[in-house]
Amino acid sequence: MSDPLWRSRPDAFAMQPATNVRQKRVNDFVYLSEGYSNSFLVVTPAGRVVINTGMGFEAPLHKAYYDGIDSGPIRYIVLTQGHVDHVGGVDCFKQPGTLVVAQANNAEHQAYDARLASFRQRRSSFAFAQAFKLARGAGAAPPPPQSQPKPDVLFHERFHFELGGVAFELVACNGAETRDSLVAWLPQHKLLFAGNVFGALFGHFPNLVTIRGDRHRDALRYVETLDRLIALEAETLLVGHFDPVVGRATIRRELERMKGAVL
Repeated sequence: MSDPLWRSRPDAFAMQPATNVRQKRVNDFVYLSEGYSNSFLVVTPAGRVVINTGMGFEAPLHKAYYDGIDSGPIRYIVLTQGHVDHVGGVDCFKQPGTLVVAQANNAEHQAYDARLASFRQRRSSFAFAQAFKLARGAGAAPPPPQSQPKPDVLFHERFHFELGGVAFELVACNGAETRDSLVAWLPQHKLLFAGNVFGALFGHFPNLVTIRGDRHRDALRYVETLDRLIALEAETLLVGHFDPVVGRATIRRELERMKGAVL
């Protein structure tokens, strides 16, 4: 049996803010801008889709990269979960007519994060001190504040839209890091935007109970999410941190390995 992917992928100490610019083209219409959580741009003839927006202070760097690729209108912003490193840059990206789409529990999760904010800051600010120092030095103007968006579209199980000939299927995955987690599936291209549905590091045992004090994540519901995603037979998996995972057999093997470990 081949080695698990976690042996060859970066670890948590390699996570850096978007001020350390790491950007790349995934294919001929999808682009990645790395930060504390990955942000993605999907370009279509009818406009653009942004999947996750980073922290508030990271969003201008993500946006500058995306605007250099294509200047079309941002039609949709998809939030794969309500954590601050996904929603924080919404205000930077949103234009007149942009629809922000999230799973129905998004507002509850943002409120939950807000209640824990001071507690988390006391426990984890040391990990972000360097990032904020870099953000302050990135330009003369202060970085934008952290967004607390109110999505325009909320759905419970599935939401479908099409833009410029590209079909998007958004699927709720509540057995994940948050109760509002979703994945974005592009069935024509067998491409899955998973965000942090698996946890921070793909291929690792999920962080079911966090040191920083999040509520626990149900192990058996997590397995249900893995089963749902295994059935998609994705050929490209775009995760919340670091490079995409490519190859149907590799993706299936890793998801089944994670499922077996949790069970």
